[in-house]
Amino acid sequence: MTCQTCGNPRQEKFCPHCGEKRHDPHQLTLRHYAEETLEGFTHFDHRFFRSVRALLFRPGLLTAEFVQGRRVRYMLPLPLFLVCNLLFFFFQTNNVFNQPLSSFVGYAPYTHFGTVQTARRALAQSGETERELTQRFNAAMTTASKSYLFVLIPVFALLLALLFARCRRTFIEHLLFSTHLFAFLLLFFLLQGVLVILPTRLLTGQSGDSATLELLFSLSTLLVLGAYLLAGFRRFYHISRARAIGAAALGTLAFPLLVIGYRMLLFYKILFLTH
Repeated sequence: MTCQTCGNPRQEKFCPHCGEKRHDPHQLTLRHYAEETLEGFTHFDHRFFRSVRALLFRPGLLTAEFVQGRRVRYMLPLPLFLVCNLLFFFFQTNNVFNQPLSSFVGYAPYTHFGTVQTARRALAQSGETERELTQRFNAAMTTASKSYLFVLIPVFALLLALLFARCRRTFIEHLLFSTHLFAFLLLFFLLQGVLVILPTRLLTGQSGDSATLELLFSLSTLLVLGAYLLAGFRRFYHISRARAIGAAALGTLAFPLLVIGYRMLLFYKILFLTH
């Protein structure tokens, strides 16, 4: 039977050339369609939850498996990140990538980059009141901070390329590690919000603006990130413990700077490109 997709004349149950399943017009029934749909969801569930388990508890494994060609058991890196990003978009309770306009014009390090003058200029050009500009900015920032997270992946991959220049890894391999890292971070922030932040605030009665709680949450995030990078670097890059500790420390210190840069990028985008 000829393959309907690529024209290969030697198709069996699956085409040996492109992998397409053999077409049978008699299977175009509601029952068969429902069975295939259920099978697709089941396979997705198995691969997704298996990938999440590896992502959370075996740092670097998914990247190593993908690079070595073992890809059937897990979701591909980009689809996995996109699913994690979608979950983060709809269910996050503590978005570390988001900042209100008041933070940009009232606190360092943002004010060192001329944010106060920039906000005043945007206010004059838009013709809005200060309250209207603040409301527009905060609403746009809430959405944009969750929508453009993919831009952080290649930036962190560049850092990995510098840290591991002597490991003979291609940039694509660094990019894969970075993709899995940010997928992990999005899941971590989701779990942190639901399992730690919300219960802590309910028990202590403190609001989300509590400086003490925010400091504790930030420190715990950096500790988890450092431990994750240490284990991931050891598993994927096959380096010594001492070198992995140094690279993990640099990567952990770079992350807050990356987040600040991301917020600043969105600050200028919203003020001058969003109306």
